[in-house]
Amino acid sequence: MNRSVEALTTAARRRRERAKKAVEKALKEARKTRNPVSVTSIARAADVSTDFIYRRPVLRPQVEALRRARRDAAPDDAGHQPDTEAAASILVRRLTQQLSTERRKHREDVAQLQAALAAAHGEVLTLRRQPQSGFISQP
Repeated sequence: MNRSVEALTTAARRRRERAKKAVEKALKEARKTRNPVSVTSIARAADVSTDFIYRRPVLRPQVEALRRARRDAAPDDAGHQPDTEAAASILVRRLTQQLSTERRKHREDVAQLQAALAAAHGEVLTLRRQPQSGFISQP
C-alpha cells in the first residue's frame, strides 16, 4: 500500500474513533437527563450521521436500549396516557390505509389514462397514414 492510501486509512480510522467517542459521550449525557432518546437525537448531540450509529453493532443496541428504557418509563414520568398513544397509533394506521387506497386508485386511473392515450396515438397514426384526398366522403 502506498503512503497516501495508508494516511487516508489512518485518518478515516481516527475519524471513526472520534465519532464513536462522541456518540458514547452523548449517550452518557443522555443517561443523566430525562429527555426522550432516539438515534436522531444522539446523532445530533454527537454531531454524527444517524447512519453512523445504525452501522455500528456496538452503538446501535446501546441507543435502542436507552430509548426503550425511556419509553417504558415515560408514561409514569411524563404522564402520557396509554389510551392516547393507542388512539394515535390507530389513527396512523387508518390514515396509512386511506393513503394506500388512494395511491392504488390513482395508479389505476393513470393506467387507464395511459391506455387511452396510447389508443389515441394509434388513431392519429392511422389517420396520418391514410391517403389525402381532395374531397370528404359521406358515410
